Amino acid sequence: YMSNGTRMSQEEKEEMKKTKSVIYWLFAAYVLLMLWLLFGQRMGVTAPGTYWDQISSRINLIPLHTITEFWNNLHGGGRSHAFINLAGNVVMFVPLGFFIPYVFRKADSFRHSMIYALITIVCIEIIQLVTLLGSLDVDDLILNMIGVVIGYLIYRLAARLLKGTTHE
Repeated sequence: YMSNGTRMSQEEKEEMKKTKSVIYWLFAAYVLLMLWLLFGQRMGVTAPGTYWDQISSRINLIPLHTITEFWNNLHGGGRSHAFINLAGNVVMFVPLGFFIPYVFRKADSFRHSMIYALITIVCIEIIQLVTLLGSLDVDDLILNMIGVVIGYLIYRLAARLLKGTTHE
């Protein structure tokens, strides 16, 4: 049954099954791409200093500190790096906001989707820090969550536009 109470034809069920399969494959591809972007491309890159020196230099727990630095760089030198960092941290997580409520049915509500995303992003930040494949930056979390919210809104809009169909 569709959410408007009408019964689905066999054709509609098959089409929905195909769509669901495509979305799950896209989700798998997204996860692999994110693993490569967040961890894989940095493997083998080393920095001087002890492990703990590197850890301490890769932590930012001051909200808007890194964002402000990059924002200021947008108006001076280093524009492309600043833009890529700011926009990239948002754009890379838009698909996550779309996929979470679709793939994890219990996370269909805004609140649950945001909790799933927050846990995922915090885990990513911690793994990047302890493996020295990135940093732990509260500003990354802020920008990533903005992307997740945008993705969730796109998911909701798509669900509305598809009128009465569900992903169940």
